Amino acid sequence: MPTLSKNQAIVLVADSFEYTGEELKVNDRMLDRPHKWYVDELLKAFKQYHSNVVWYTSPQNFLSNIAIHRDDIVFPYWYGENSRNRHSLIPAMCEAMNICYVGGDAYTKIVCNDKHLSKELCALAGLATPSSALISCEADLKTCPNLQYPCIVKPLFEGTSLGISHDNLITDHKKAVILAKKLLTEFKQPVLIEEFIVGREVSVALIGWGDTIRHWEAGERYIEGNEDFFLNNLYTYVEKKSSTLPLALRSVRDEISDTVLESCRKVFSLLDKVEYMRIDGRLTADDFVVIELTPETHMGERAEFCGTIGALGLSYSEILGTLIENCLERYQNQSAS
Repeated sequence: MPTLSKNQAIVLVADSFEYTGEELKVNDRMLDRPHKWYVDELLKAFKQYHSNVVWYTSPQNFLSNIAIHRDDIVFPYWYGENSRNRHSLIPAMCEAMNICYVGGDAYTKIVCNDKHLSKELCALAGLATPSSALISCEADLKTCPNLQYPCIVKPLFEGTSLGISHDNLITDHKKAVILAKKLLTEFKQPVLIEEFIVGREVSVALIGWGDTIRHWEAGERYIEGNEDFFLNNLYTYVEKKSSTLPLALRSVRDEISDTVLESCRKVFSLLDKVEYMRIDGRLTADDFVVIELTPETHMGERAEFCGTIGALGLSYSEILGTLIENCLERYQNQSAS
């Protein structure tokens, strides 16, 4: 695969904050912001791969210096403010200036950030998703289709389980209506009421471009000493932000059927400019049921994406290097054609 020259820089655009996960509340937007520890981890690993690394903490700072980075490669990791378009801003800037950047383009980020719209993409690829109802306003609750409870009620555009605690797993329609109204008011965006799937918490992680999958792996998130916890419970911000809970990952690659893998490949191909992503879902005895498409995945060394791909024997720095080289290869092949 192609590599960077010494004169080229890896440009990381990432916000960075210090907070204690256990102190955050369910609707605190800090839940969806990168902790300084993770950004420092990223910078260290990038510098192990390539000595020339530049870091900007905001789109504004990056935009002010964008002209000097025309020959560099950008790694967008900015989680931003209260905007459904926040993940697409850096890719759009890079595309407008014809600058090489890693990961999904604005289209990919917007489609996958919309939990309802991404279900349509999964259906095109043959991936199962839970039955659900899109609630754009309170009037929609009066015509809500019949769903099998329990259901999860969640904001449409948020990530990192923002707005989702164990209280969001609802046992009847009356309670779902109450919570949906609360979330509509709190987040000022549509809400999804979705049937809960009893199953194991599994992510399929992919790296590649176009129709080529360079690496893939499937990982199950579980709690040591309580391995069946997620079968009947949500994986919420409480577990994700805990500093004491013994969370672990294990490979379940052999449990992903050829049919499911081919459908995951098709989603990857349909998105086109994605390069790496997680497909998050529930693994049941009969199927893999997709909950979310996640191209703006948390990139911590032990988080779902890198932790899962790491089962292939790649170090953290090697994973990041593979993402850089995979991106360069895609750009070179497009230029050649």
